[in-house]
Amino acid sequence: MQGTAHVAASSLLIVVGMGNSVSAEEAEAVGYRVLGVQPKSPASGAGLVSFFDFVVECDGVELKELDSTLIDKIKGSEGKPLPCKVYNIKSRTHRDVVITPSRSWGGQGMLGVTIRFDTYFKADEQLVRVLEVVAGSPAQIAGLKPESDYLLGTAERAFSDASALDEECSKHVDKPVEFYVYNVDADEVRVTTLLPTRDWGGRGLLGASVAFGYLHRLPARCRGTNGTSLEPDRPVHPNARDAMSEDLADLPHPTS
Repeated sequence: MQGTAHVAASSLLIVVGMGNSVSAEEAEAVGYRVLGVQPKSPASGAGLVSFFDFVVECDGVELKELDSTLIDKIKGSEGKPLPCKVYNIKSRTHRDVVITPSRSWGGQGMLGVTIRFDTYFKADEQLVRVLEVVAGSPAQIAGLKPESDYLLGTAERAFSDASALDEECSKHVDKPVEFYVYNVDADEVRVTTLLPTRDWGGRGLLGASVAFGYLHRLPARCRGTNGTSLEPDRPVHPNARDAMSEDLADLPHPTS
């Protein structure tokens, strides 16, 4: 979506990810998209999966808009089990999880996760499949795997099509950028650092052929699981902020 902004809350990192003009159906299919789950965190212990999971309900309250509800629930449940409902766009299922917010687990924030308020309307179609990887290219150096890897997006945006990927690469020429990548064979979402450049000796910024659309959606064989996350031992760039450093008063409210 357009108009992304970064916001740090007192108990977790939040990125605002929805624009102002959305359909009624899209506006109804919303929640907090899970990103940047830190290892050994309360979020990791609850089995949250980066990019595929959306927190849609907390302590019996539906999360239909960006406000202080989720933050208040987390702060009010420190050291106590907090029931949440999660929707997974890969398996297209809801599940109940219990997370225990804590300040003493050893990492950032009370949950150890970055989230983005966003829509999951057709979100499982917003990915780019890697078809070929050229030897010696930035894509190969980053470990992208042809046929089995899907580029999902960054902490700021989903790759709805190849043009979104191209725009992100163009913004980071000769600068490292972190992408969420899903591998079908491993059934795992990982964070991969790429260095788009024109100086690698071949065509394109990445040296990879990609495709999107109906024929390149996630295969049926992977739909039976929620997937798993392989996360770095730090918040995901560019959201690497101390989640305790900003006051909740800085949290913006969506315009009507």
